[in-house]
Amino acid sequence: MANLIFGDHKIGSSSLQFSAARGVFSEVENTTQSVGASDGEMLVRSHLKSRIIPVTYDFVALSRREFERQLAPLLYSTDVQKLIIDDRPDEFWYAKVDGKIDMDRAYFLGTGTINFLVPDGIAHSVATKTFDNMPYKDLSNNLLHNTGDDWNPVIWSTDGTTTTHDGITTATNTSKSVIQTVVDPNDSSWLTSGATVTISVDVKGQGNIGFGYFTGSGWEDDSPTQQVDSDEYIRLYFTRTINSVHFDAGNPNFAVDAFCPTSTLTFRHVKLEIGTSASPWSPNPADAAYYTDTITVKNSGTVPVPVKVTSQFSSDDGFLGLTLNGRYYQVGNTKEVNGKTYDDSQMLVKTRPTIDKYILNDPSFAVIPADQGVMTQTGTVTINPDSTTYLGITTPSDFGPNNYGPHGPSLIYKLPADSNGEVGAVNCILRMHAGLGALSLDSPSDTRQVGQICMTIYDKDKKALARILYSDMSQTTSDFNVRFDLNEKKVREEDFANSPGFTGHCYIRKTGSQFIFAWGGEAGGTAQTYTCEEFADTKVMYVSFSFLQWADLPLPHYFGLIEWNFEKDYVDLYKDLPNYFKAGDVVTLDSSTNLLKINQYTDWDRVDIGSQPLLAPPGQSTLGIVVSPWANLPAVSTELREGWL
Repeated sequence: MANLIFGDHKIGSSSLQFSAARGVFSEVENTTQSVGASDGEMLVRSHLKSRIIPVTYDFVALSRREFERQLAPLLYSTDVQKLIIDDRPDEFWYAKVDGKIDMDRAYFLGTGTINFLVPDGIAHSVATKTFDNMPYKDLSNNLLHNTGDDWNPVIWSTDGTTTTHDGITTATNTSKSVIQTVVDPNDSSWLTSGATVTISVDVKGQGNIGFGYFTGSGWEDDSPTQQVDSDEYIRLYFTRTINSVHFDAGNPNFAVDAFCPTSTLTFRHVKLEIGTSASPWSPNPADAAYYTDTITVKNSGTVPVPVKVTSQFSSDDGFLGLTLNGRYYQVGNTKEVNGKTYDDSQMLVKTRPTIDKYILNDPSFAVIPADQGVMTQTGTVTINPDSTTYLGITTPSDFGPNNYGPHGPSLIYKLPADSNGEVGAVNCILRMHAGLGALSLDSPSDTRQVGQICMTIYDKDKKALARILYSDMSQTTSDFNVRFDLNEKKVREEDFANSPGFTGHCYIRKTGSQFIFAWGGEAGGTAQTYTCEEFADTKVMYVSFSFLQWADLPLPHYFGLIEWNFEKDYVDLYKDLPNYFKAGDVVTLDSSTNLLKINQYTDWDRVDIGSQPLLAPPGQSTLGIVVSPWANLPAVSTELREGWL
């Protein structure tokens, strides 16, 4: 006997117990079709139908009222809910009550049956399983390039003590202590007589350290020792040429030898590589070899399940391709070239400045579109406490006198110079988080309330390049819209009817002549790309945020700027286009909903038309990862929820 968890409700007690037969497997429905005069028929399609799970309940010493109230949450759900039968707490069904519950009969008999409809016919795992392409992330001491990365080092001491913890070896009072770098005998074709190798190590303490090898009969030192006397880690390296004698017992095993007969040495991060140069220690996400191009995905369920894939780029890239079980998903441009080497971006404004840093109400800036008239810039702005953010909310404290038209305060900000002293940004992104409306049932929307928040970028001559507007200008309904303007022309407007209010993230990204407008709000986020060749080389010099009141009409209950920042991209484009993805960009593909997000914004503009949601079949399969040939592999993780018939 068991209890139920349906949605957020736990149903059952010592007086009311459930037992589930879990029904039978879903019915298989086959569709066939005759082909000419041939015998038999051709199978057109086959699929599993929904299923019914009958759950029996028994109860004793339960009042009729308590009985009805216990079962009521099962009846009034308008959609499927998660159903967990706690004799199997690790799985759930998307289910809904099917048919009726005869409470009179059940109460008379002390038992009854509830049928649950399971539309997809599948039991789902409560826990999710994750896999990634970072095989080195758990290694502490033995990522040795060109050696067996998954082999463990051999550590020994002739006397004294040697301890290893989290990949750090400490040798105390020993005349010889060795960390042996393991060479995989199955993958060491790079070892040839006359080859030059370099071994490097981090070390601190007091003593001597050297480099050696194993010939089959014992360890031999092959370099002068270096004296160590340091309280901080220092990195030492030794370069040697492999002689034929090193192969007496097969491929040589190299070693770091520590000598500290009267003191202590601590050493870590041993690394062996071909050549005369010691590269930085890995594992390191900045190392191109840190990530692999495949992920082994294991589905221990009995049905194919959708896979959620999250990719974070470690370099600029033109496209991302994912393949799994014969399906592929591709976003970006496979033909994009790297072109010139791009510098890193720089955040010129990391967070919203204090009010004293702005220019307040400068009529030389057009802070709203020309088709809305000229906004009289008047009034003041303050920062009020806000329960949704520790920053508070920047909002008007005074709109000035009623001019029977658009008026209110505006904040203009002149962008600072970058770290090289250059002012202005040809390639950049301005992000804003703002809101207006009621946003709370405690302060219901008044249809008469109107207002507008406008974000604008300008050139050195104070010409408006692009804007995003959040508006509710209707006096008869609680409607709002989001509008994009480019070069003083409206390029897109989305209307949202009967909304109590919203807070929304948005951005304008300028890359040469290309402008990307993105808004993420109630509709899940949209992104649109437009081109204006006139602004290809134009620098953004100012930004503004205006708060509009129309005449003396009442304002939205919630009305203000929550946060903004400005990032400059050091991309010297000339005639070239930027890479579609930049280092740090995050792409998320949720195959359960076929939803693709780039940096948290829904964006299908560059998804290949043949792309399909990725499904992991039962058993083990391989997710393939493909990027531009000149790009580093991204960090990729997958998440799936197993399912059973």
